[in-house]
Amino acid sequence: MVVLAFILAFALWLNPELAGLQTPLRKLVFVATAAPLLGWIAGINIGVNYHNHTHRPLFKSARLNTWFERLWTPFGAWPAKWWAHYHVNVHHARLMTPGPGGDWTVRQKKPDGEYESCLRYQLRIWPWRTLQNFPREIRAGHFPARTAVLELIWFAPLYAIPFLIDPLMGLWLWLLPHWLANTMTMGRGMYIQHAECEPWLEDKTQPHSADFPVPAFNLTMFNIGYHTEHHNQPGLHWAELPAAAEARER
Repeated sequence: MVVLAFILAFALWLNPELAGLQTPLRKLVFVATAAPLLGWIAGINIGVNYHNHTHRPLFKSARLNTWFERLWTPFGAWPAKWWAHYHVNVHHARLMTPGPGGDWTVRQKKPDGEYESCLRYQLRIWPWRTLQNFPREIRAGHFPARTAVLELIWFAPLYAIPFLIDPLMGLWLWLLPHWLANTMTMGRGMYIQHAECEPWLEDKTQPHSADFPVPAFNLTMFNIGYHTEHHNQPGLHWAELPAAAEARER
């Protein structure tokens, strides 16, 4: 559905007579409405759906998973194994650990010692903080250089296709939605899931995650609101998270 949404947006852009987009103003209005919607669903596609796959792969075949991922994640502006490392090896394995070698996926302290605001975090996490930290991950041996390069080789040609067809289309209906996906959708989600849970680092009786057990939210987000249970049991199927939360509360 996400792929079809992008294809539909591209088709309307490339056929302005059909879509009534003959003037710059009409194209601007189209971008202003389409880009946030594409960004919203692209962020969910990576941050929730691909997220589930990184913990519980869809297929038994490792090769099939690899190729499926390589076609999946460009629609969120990520090479597949890069996001998997970002989430599993950095965020889960080093949950909220401070410092450059820690969990740089969550909010960080500013030079004055205060934690950054949600907006500051969103504007810095993608692509700037990501581009800054991945070379460190590679140099430290946490993320194999061969994997990093190989994934980029598959990612770059696919990601370039919209720009080759129409550079303006690539900018406004591909890159802009992906910026929104990674900053406003995934960025805000990541921030609120762990903000103000830092006391857990010193006192394990404190929460390490913020839960949002709102039925309507979890019904559409594969129970990601049960975030404490997800971090306690990352491999647990999303459908089992509510029951696990109830058992913990008892």
